[in-house]
Amino acid sequence: MPTPPTAYDETAKGPGLSGLLEIVRRRRVLAVLPFLFVLTAAVSLAVFLPSLWTSRALVLVNRQAIPERYVTPTVQADIEARLLTLSQDILTPQRLTQIAQQYGLYRGARSVDDLVDRMRKDIRIELVDDRDRRTRETRSFLFTVSYTASNPVVAAHVANTIASLYSEENGRMREQQAVSTSEFLENQLRELREKLQKQEHAITTYKEKYLGELPEQKDVNLRTLERLQAQLQLAHENNRRATERRQMLTDALGQIDTSVAMTSPGGSGISVTPADTAAARLNLLRQEMAMAQTRFSDKYPDVVQLKEQIRVLEQKVETEKQAAQALPKSVAHASKRGAGGRELRTPPENAYVQSLMTQLDQATVEAKTTSEEMQNINAQIATVTRRLDSTPKREQELVLLTRDYDTTRELFKSLLTKRGEANMAAELEQKQQGESFRVIEPARLPERPAGPNRFRLLLVGLALAIGAAGAAVVLAEQVDTSFRRVDEVRSTLPLPVLSAIPRITTEHDRTHGLRQRRWATAAICVGLCVVAGTSFMVAHDNEGLVALLTGSTSQTATASGR
Repeated sequence: MPTPPTAYDETAKGPGLSGLLEIVRRRRVLAVLPFLFVLTAAVSLAVFLPSLWTSRALVLVNRQAIPERYVTPTVQADIEARLLTLSQDILTPQRLTQIAQQYGLYRGARSVDDLVDRMRKDIRIELVDDRDRRTRETRSFLFTVSYTASNPVVAAHVANTIASLYSEENGRMREQQAVSTSEFLENQLRELREKLQKQEHAITTYKEKYLGELPEQKDVNLRTLERLQAQLQLAHENNRRATERRQMLTDALGQIDTSVAMTSPGGSGISVTPADTAAARLNLLRQEMAMAQTRFSDKYPDVVQLKEQIRVLEQKVETEKQAAQALPKSVAHASKRGAGGRELRTPPENAYVQSLMTQLDQATVEAKTTSEEMQNINAQIATVTRRLDSTPKREQELVLLTRDYDTTRELFKSLLTKRGEANMAAELEQKQQGESFRVIEPARLPERPAGPNRFRLLLVGLALAIGAAGAAVVLAEQVDTSFRRVDEVRSTLPLPVLSAIPRITTEHDRTHGLRQRRWATAAICVGLCVVAGTSFMVAHDNEGLVALLTGSTSQTATASGR
């Protein structure tokens, strides 16, 4: 007859919530142990970890006092790049070591490099995006200098020291860069001025050598050529007139001689009658009249005047002829023979003939003078023409010679302007009127530590303890292969279950179990003490662990602050 299941078997283990509670009741000791150890470690770390204090100094970047459109700065304008450059100059091992020695920082550092690395990690430079201030003062920027230390007083002092270093180094760097820029431009100007003087000397020598053939003198040469051609034409006209006048005078004298020879016996005469003089004068005027009519019309004033003179002379000649016919003819000639057998004539006594001879001499001299003037003008025209023919060649040579000169001159002008601006910028920096850093909010004692977040560590430790307890229970259940219920035996083994024998506990078993529980409690207490001591050793003055645990927190705060 099968034995009915006992009460123990019915409540041993079942599905659902009752089964889970049974597992927890049965594995409660195994679950409590990891829970206590993990929670103790977390609480110990949260209690024993040192507090880190962060102090911040707020620095204002003031733009230069004079607007940039009047004085252009020669220093880098990008505030982020300049802060990076200043950080490289300020956060040097020498300065950081000096600050650490001044405030007694990082005494446990293994080396100078370790001290410098740890201190650089504790220093943070951040730009502040203050929208309200930006709308009010668009020409200014803000940035913070923060330092984190285990002592709040030290953190404030170090932050103020570093902020003052940024302000001092910025002024020194700006002044040095402005002066260096001015000196560099001055040296470049000196070299460029010497080069420009050499080029100017070469161009001056070239222009002196080919004076008159230069491109800028082309217009002058053209005007000179036009003027010389006009002078040549005038001289040619004067020469032609002088030649014609000389020819007319010669013809007039010849006619006088002919008329005298015809009226005197023997072919020679002593004097000239007024009729002959008037006839010669009339002949000369008629020739001038014929020449004038070839160039001018009959209404021209000179032509009209000549016509009037010819009319008067014709009347005079007719009168003289009638008077000459009424007078007896007389011959008054004297002939003289020379040593050579040639016949010599006495100079004519008529004033008109003397005037004709004087005019003939003047016409001869004038014709010779105008001929020489024409030769001189032709020589000058040849010289000017040669200069004009050489002008294109000189222009090409001068272009090659002045190309580098023009480039050098433009560069010199540009550098001269930049040098003036650099000098003004250097003077501005020396008078402390340029862009400057001003600490508007010095670092103060922080009201609460920056880390670690002990409450968060306790929550994380509690979560880890619960997780460790659950993991231990699950692992124990997976490893344990013992049967707890009759159904498990029936479903596993193909044998009938006759009965279930309950656990039989004697007095000896109870005494032995009590002793084991005492020893286990003592061991757990010792283990908890060991865990707490280990946590103390790990957490005591471990600023690196605090920075590691609070790193994400500070990064989040920084991002939100921006």
